Amino acid sequence: MKEISVLGVRLSVTDKQEIRHAVSAAIREGTKLSLVAINARKIVRAADHEEVRRLLDTFDIFLADGASVVKAAEVPVERITGVDLMEDLCAHADDLGLSIFLYGAALQNNLKAQEVLRARYPGIRIVGYCSGYDDGDVREKINASHANVVFVAKGTPAQEKWIAENKEKTCANVYLGVGGAFDILSGSLVRAPRWIQNLGFEWLFRMILEPRRFSQLPELIRFERMNRKDRKRRQVKENENRKTRNQCSGTGVYRSADRSRPCAGGTSCEGVRCQSESAQEPGGR
Repeated sequence: MKEISVLGVRLSVTDKQEIRHAVSAAIREGTKLSLVAINARKIVRAADHEEVRRLLDTFDIFLADGASVVKAAEVPVERITGVDLMEDLCAHADDLGLSIFLYGAALQNNLKAQEVLRARYPGIRIVGYCSGYDDGDVREKINASHANVVFVAKGTPAQEKWIAENKEKTCANVYLGVGGAFDILSGSLVRAPRWIQNLGFEWLFRMILEPRRFSQLPELIRFERMNRKDRKRRQVKENENRKTRNQCSGTGVYRSADRSRPCAGGTSCEGVRCQSESAQEPGGR
């Protein structure tokens, strides 16, 4: 799976179909696969705190979660949120052979989310659950359920820390942090309409519904500033590299973009060095 970097944080260039193949392979081969949604705030925190960067590096697949991250990527990437990927996996649960454990949220929201998922995806197998508030025995519950997929809805950074610390201590193969997915499914949290998501303003919609989220604005603004600075740095470096490539060795004469055309000195740039015709004449005339 191809990866790029956004301000030093890894990002997978992938789509839901490729992720389904990776999930299927992990279950079939009995290996571990952990997925993390990367947003602007996580990137800023990774820049500030080495432990956050190390935590993110323990994951295997890095989802572009957020319009700002998609925009900052050097190549086209698909926006895939935790909740969207969870629903996609649930839609293909029967074909993939998933046995799902739901961990997190308030108990009533967790139970309601199970009800909604079973109604929406008749072939789904939910083999266990645990709320996010009475979870002292969650590892024992997961292992007793023989689940191969765990959706963790504890919010950031709690869900990432839990996955990193417990994926080797539990029987499941696949671990995905899904944030407020269970609250959304239960109806206790309203998600932005699809057209707002497509415009890249889901973050603003959530801030309006949850005013406490306005405290996140400084990190979002800082991300944009960091991204502009990094983009400018990369552009300067690219221009310098282009200038170096086009400059004739030791002469200060620049090559033409078309190597078959003559340089300013009057010769073509097929060779390593570019010399003027006069310099090639006997006596340097």
